[in-house]
This record gives sequence, structure tokens and C-alpha cells, in this order.
Amino acid sequence: MDQKWALFSFKGRLRRRDYWLYSLPVLLVTLPVFLYTSPSNMGNNQALNILAMVILFFVFWASLALNIKRLHDRNKSAWWALLTFVPLIGPAFVIVELGMLDGIKGDNQYGPDPKGRSTPTKDDKKETITIDM
Repeated sequence: MDQKWALFSFKGRLRRRDYWLYSLPVLLVTLPVFLYTSPSNMGNNQALNILAMVILFFVFWASLALNIKRLHDRNKSAWWALLTFVPLIGPAFVIVELGMLDGIKGDNQYGPDPKGRSTPTKDDKKETITIDM
């Protein structure tokens, strides 16, 4: 998988494993920058403040791209990403919808299944009942 595509493109689908593999390092970059940019820690060093803001912009963009591709894997539009900004609901939505639930099996309007599974057919959906005698 191309890292530039994963972190900066809004097209395609992303499976859970890859979502977590990219999201956790993004989070690890975010935490120290947020701590530095808190009002009590911001100093008079204008260059460092600008650098911190540039880093936060790229982190925000990467997080949004990861969330949207994960939503696409769940067959939901990118508009659902707005829920991530709602207090209390957003973190729960990210953990459950993006981080825990499996993607839709087979191709969808956003691209092929990242796990390579085919779309279920009518025969796949038939249940078989066996009776042992």
C-alpha cells in the first residue's frame, strides 16, 4: 500500500488493520504537538509556533483521509466524517464504526474490497440444513 495514498488521498477503501496501523502513529505525532501548542506552553518562538501549526494541518488532513477511506470501506459517504467532530459522539463513532466494525464484503461504489473478498452471490446466502440420522 502506498503511504502517500493512505495518508493524503480521500479516494478508495481502507481496511481496519491498515486504519489502525496508520492512525496510531498519526496520534503519536499529534500528542506532543498539542502539548506544545497549548496556551500555557506557547512561547515567543514564532518559527516553532508556525512549524507546530503546519504539522497539525498535515495531521488533521491525514486523519480526515484515513477516516473517510474507512467510511468508504463501510459503504458510507464522506459526510459521515462530520460526526467525528461532535463531542462525546465523535470518539465513540470513531472507535466503533471505524475501528471495530468490518468493511462491506465485496466491491462497492468506492472501490474494490481491500481484503480481496468477492461480492456475495445468491448461492452464498443460501442456508443449508443437514439432518443427521
